[in-house]
Parts: sequence; C-alpha cells; structure tokens
Amino acid sequence: MIGKTIIGRSFGGCVAYQFKKLDQGEGEVLLSRGVRDYDAAAMTQDFEQQRQLNPALGRAVWHTSISFPPEEKEQLTNDKMAAIALDYLEGMGLAKGQYAVIRHNDRPHPHFHIVANRVADDGHTVGDGHNYSRSETLLRELEQKYELTPVMSLEKRKNLTNVPAHDQARIRLREAVQACARQAKSLPEFTHAVEAQGITAQLHYNATGKATGISFEQDGQRFKGSQLARPMSLAGLTKTFEQNEQQAQRQQLSQQATPRPQSSDHGLGY
Repeated sequence: MIGKTIIGRSFGGCVAYQFKKLDQGEGEVLLSRGVRDYDAAAMTQDFEQQRQLNPALGRAVWHTSISFPPEEKEQLTNDKMAAIALDYLEGMGLAKGQYAVIRHNDRPHPHFHIVANRVADDGHTVGDGHNYSRSETLLRELEQKYELTPVMSLEKRKNLTNVPAHDQARIRLREAVQACARQAKSLPEFTHAVEAQGITAQLHYNATGKATGISFEQDGQRFKGSQLARPMSLAGLTKTFEQNEQQAQRQQLSQQATPRPQSSDHGLGY
C-alpha cells in the first residue's frame, strides 16, 4: 500500500472532489461516522459544525489516499477495504471523530480516500506530527495483517530527498534496528549489533530499577523504540529475541536428530 496525506484547511473543496467521483459513478462510500454521506453540502456542513469546537485550529482537514497494486483488485472487496480503512483510522487516532471513506474506481489500481476531521468529538485535536512516518509504519503492519503485497523499501520507491529530514532519519534508523533485531537472540547481542552500526541504544528504567523502555540515537536524532515501530519497543524486541532463540534451538535439535550416513568401510583388509 502507498499512502499520501494532506493536512488542509477546506472541507468544502476536499468533499466536493469526493462527490464529483460519486456523481460520475466512479466511487462509492465505504464508511462514514458523524457526517451525512449522501450529499456534499450536508457533509461539509457537518464537518464545519464540529470544527467550531476548536475554532483556532486552522488546518482541520485530514485527507489521506491509500493505493494498492492493480493485481490485488479482485481480493479487495468493499468489506475488506473498509476493514483496512477502519484499522488505519484507529492507528492514526482518527476513529473517534468524523470521517468518510470513499472508494474510487476511476483508475486501474484500487484506492480509497479518507476525509476526516482533526477536531474529535470531545473537542481535542488529533495530532498530525510525524504523520508521514507513522503512516508508513502502520501501512507495513496492515500489509502483513491482510496479507497484501508489500511495497518496496522507501529508499527504492522514491528519492529520500523528497521526505522531510526528520522522517528520513526515522526511516533509516528503523530499518537498521529491524535488521539487527532479526539476527539477535538476546538484548546484549542486539545492543552490540546496533552499536556496530553507529547507533546508541539506551534503556529506560522505572523507580524500582526495572527496564521499561528503550530509545535509539544516531547522528543526533533520537527516537523511542515504539516511535520507530511497535515491534521495536522493549517488549516487542524481547519477544523477537525469544523467538529467535527458540528457532535456533529447534534448528540445533533438528541437526542433532539427523542420522549420520553409515560408513562405507566393508573391511577390505588394507
């Protein structure tokens, strides 16, 4: 999946584009919450009314498009696409506010659009900080959950010079940490591996001295493990190390259980 997010000011323009596709028979509403999804003017009015809960917020419009490879069109039923969209909304913190999800059928590749209000039902603002990298991480997780074709790594898919510098650092650090975690069977082994890559790993402890978290720093950029990806939290890494150790033990037992070939020496009397 490839996602693109725009944080904007005008609900009217964004909604009008969606209904243009609907009116042309090139789209269909998959999900909606808190808005009238049968009329562009009514939907815009609903978004604008809730926006007044936080009138100081200028950019209240969250617009995300998510695209899939053309070969996945047959398996992407409306129900499956709606489930993916809902998981995305929940993962980005948008599920407890107004939104509409519209599938477009105007191109060979399946895709849908999310129009959401950053002003939630209780008036709080849904943060848009690091939305690019958060979205990328979430999309990779959803690809695995729904057994979809994974996209290329970001460096291969597009020039990283087009990505904000802070997100470039996060992406590179995440890939390096993931590569080390795949091979490590313990925290010390993992720490040694990341330090060899020029990455500093720091454990965080609670008042009783128990390790409760981990962060990584490289080239002056520092991130919590959970900010890189959920499996990069201390709990997630610990689980990965345990799985790697168990797999290594199974392989060792399998090799020990393999019968050795019988000697071909038949006592020729040499």
